[in-house]
Amino acid sequence: MTDEVWPGVHLAPYMFVGFGGILLGDEGNSATVSQSFTVTNNTTGQTKVVNVTGHTVSALRQHFGSNRVLGHVGGGLEYRFTPNIGLFGEVGYDFPKGSSHNFVQCNFGLRYAF
Repeated sequence: MTDEVWPGVHLAPYMFVGFGGILLGDEGNSATVSQSFTVTNNTTGQTKVVNVTGHTVSALRQHFGSNRVLGHVGGGLEYRFTPNIGLFGEVGYDFPKGSSHNFVQCNFGLRYAF
């Protein structure tokens, strides 16, 4: 596009946007777990029955916590020396989990297109 406006300058601006989500299902379907253990004190010989109750948690919910939206937006600029070789620089804004974990990512380098 820039060759039509400014011939001989092989500059390509670009933008990117991507959204997704982690959907872990209904939290209301967790099962209750109850287990009894007999604990013996080796020093005194006393025994005691201990009851433990809780809710089952899937491995995904335990690691990710809850449902959430993910996103990545940004833009960059690429200059091509040849049709296959160019330099690029880009900046992206990522929001992986709410406003407390957002970050800006900067990338630059040499690109070889096949």
